[in-house]
Amino acid sequence: MNPLKTNTAHWVFTLVLFIISNSVLSQSYDFYGVRSHMGFILPHSSELKSISETTPWGIQLEWSRLKATEKAWNNCNCYTQTGFSFNFYNYGNPGVLGNSYNLIYFTEPYLSFGNRLFYSFRAGIGITYLNQVYDAESNPSNTFYSSPISFLLQASLNVNYELNEHYTLSASANYNHISNGGMKQPNKGMNFPTASVGLSYSPERGPLEKREKSLINKNKLLYYLRLFGTLPEVEGNAIDENTRKLLIGVTGGALYHFTQTNAINAGVELISNGAHKEAADRMNEDYDHHLVNLLIGHNFVFGRITFNQQIGFYLYRPFPATSKDVFQRYELLYQAGDRIQVGTSLKAHGHVADNFDLRIGVLLF
Repeated sequence: MNPLKTNTAHWVFTLVLFIISNSVLSQSYDFYGVRSHMGFILPHSSELKSISETTPWGIQLEWSRLKATEKAWNNCNCYTQTGFSFNFYNYGNPGVLGNSYNLIYFTEPYLSFGNRLFYSFRAGIGITYLNQVYDAESNPSNTFYSSPISFLLQASLNVNYELNEHYTLSASANYNHISNGGMKQPNKGMNFPTASVGLSYSPERGPLEKREKSLINKNKLLYYLRLFGTLPEVEGNAIDENTRKLLIGVTGGALYHFTQTNAINAGVELISNGAHKEAADRMNEDYDHHLVNLLIGHNFVFGRITFNQQIGFYLYRPFPATSKDVFQRYELLYQAGDRIQVGTSLKAHGHVADNFDLRIGVLLF
């Protein structure tokens, strides 16, 4: 017998045993899925109505992992799948809206479990490539998006039914938003709800244990401080070219956990908007480019992932960039360690996106 072959077989066998045992001990289960989408576009201004009368459709491939450990459960008193999906959407208007290709990271906590019929909520963020964007000469009517590389936000409510120990059927209501975050104008953003059906496969999935609810965060008061920034575009004119200027801000406040996964928050943000300064200079006006805003909102906290929805009120806004007095801010944050948070934020006026930023912050106990 060839000792080399014997030795190789031994190590392969040992590696396979290690992988299997590690999977069992870690209690993590992989899922592979496919979904089909059908929906419609929400026109948030009269000029967009004519190009919005279409029926977008799409196909989605995804991979996710569920950790069934006590530690994972204690993060949010729930079990959560996290993973990536690749989506293709056809917007039903090839000459104006074209198609998009999207890579999304998502987190999906189970709202119920233990029965064959169960419910879940999904929040995702990703990058999208758009093959038909605004052009002043060749495509002037598409003011939804003007940058081929943009961002996509997604929220879904899912009804799931386990066909057997490997296959699960899902029906979902999805809300999707595309924006370039103010990096290039025009940027009204596109909102398109879809309904989807899907099938997922798990090679090896065990039962989910019913556990005691953790109350580690309940009735806890925390304070937060975050720094954020982006590079919004200032539109050109007959004299000046398009240019980008730095928007930088700081926000801070308090949040109170009334359950393990829910918290209310209130705070203020201070912003220095270089794009407003540049626009004021081009207008030969002496507007201050600083803003002061009041924010109140609600946090969904699922382990290290926080989804924050806030309503903002302008307290000081000298530059007349908008006639609105109120805006929305949506944050998606990941907690690295005990205190540090990193993530993104989208600011919008109603259905119209304003800007998209990157942020880093700290939790103060």
